[in-house]
Amino acid sequence: MRRLVNFIVRNWPLKLGAIGLAVILYGGMVILQSTTAWPGTVAIVPVNQPSGSTLIGTLPSVGNIRYVAPADIAISVDSFRATIDLAGIQPSETGSLVSVSLAATDPRIQIIDYQPKQIQVTLEPIQTFTVPVVVDTGVVPSGVSPGTPTVTPQTVSVRGAASYVRDVAYARAQVRIDSSGLDVNQDVSLVAFNAAGKVVNNVTIEPASVHVSIQVGSQLRTQSVPVNPVIQNAPASGYYITGIDITPPIVEVQGQADALAKLNGSANTKPISLAGATGDKTVIVSLDLPAGVTAPANPQIQVIIHLKSPDTTRTVTIGIVPTGVRSDLIYSLSTPNVIVTMGGATAALNAFDTSTLVGSVSVGELGPGTYTVTVNVTLPAGIKIVPGGINPSQITVTVTSPASPVPSGSAAPRPT
Repeated sequence: MRRLVNFIVRNWPLKLGAIGLAVILYGGMVILQSTTAWPGTVAIVPVNQPSGSTLIGTLPSVGNIRYVAPADIAISVDSFRATIDLAGIQPSETGSLVSVSLAATDPRIQIIDYQPKQIQVTLEPIQTFTVPVVVDTGVVPSGVSPGTPTVTPQTVSVRGAASYVRDVAYARAQVRIDSSGLDVNQDVSLVAFNAAGKVVNNVTIEPASVHVSIQVGSQLRTQSVPVNPVIQNAPASGYYITGIDITPPIVEVQGQADALAKLNGSANTKPISLAGATGDKTVIVSLDLPAGVTAPANPQIQVIIHLKSPDTTRTVTIGIVPTGVRSDLIYSLSTPNVIVTMGGATAALNAFDTSTLVGSVSVGELGPGTYTVTVNVTLPAGIKIVPGGINPSQITVTVTSPASPVPSGSAAPRPT
């Protein structure tokens, strides 16, 4: 027994070190034998992405995964979760370097290595931009004539990463014109395009579709029709229309036969008001066409409406005054009044205050005696005396000298 004890304790530090080395070597051998390389890849999932931002491009996958796990665990893509933490990254059009984390979904799996450990990402701000809608009819079959497309709405919003949104010039609505000549009346999905005619991906369009209407068919034709000015309200009292000048007098309109029939042979203008007008009126007005009819040239119509007041007459009695009188003579008129008949536009006569009108006779060159003189009447522009309109047109003027005074102290002559 003593020999056995002596054998065990003899050189015990050396024996204890040998035992520890054996344990280490055994453990290393076990680890090397249990480390496995998984042949699959795991998609990287971004977390804590700032609001109002979007990732540009496609994230790589994590591969070359080495792990240690018990033999009874089935390893699949669901055994791992790869993430990148975007918290704290300022959205811009410049890339940022972020770390890739790989975690096992089963705590018995120990991850030894994986690639990549870091990746470059671009996190851009999201922007919204308004662009017009453009209808593309493609190749139009021969024998049909599509009209001008009507689009509702005419503009849409494009949303996405700033660099993509800035590249969008318009949203295209692609329609197909059928050789049968059927009208287009449908909702059409939109696709974003840049100015060079290239599709811009990675943006969303709101609304995603628009309604497109196009008149199509062999019945669609062009027709020349006269312009019909539509006049409303009456001019000032006493005025009437004497003529209308229209430029251009004839326009070209387009539509199908049933729509063109609504014109009744002419193209109406928007209403033109003559309320209270007292003279010629010039206006620029557009056409007022029925539904289904268009004027491809979109002309602006100049309309000149000529107004006139009808001629009429008015008779008044006016006083007569002598002109050019001398202070040393006395003038006696055969009548104090004459009757005057005036003619002119009704509106002008209605506006003329005849209470201010007087006739005159010139007596400046007359000495004592009896004379026949002509009565003169002065009227405003636009009013004249009708032939024979002054009655009497001549009157008698008697001119006398005042009686000489009797000298004082002289006896009056005795009657005989």
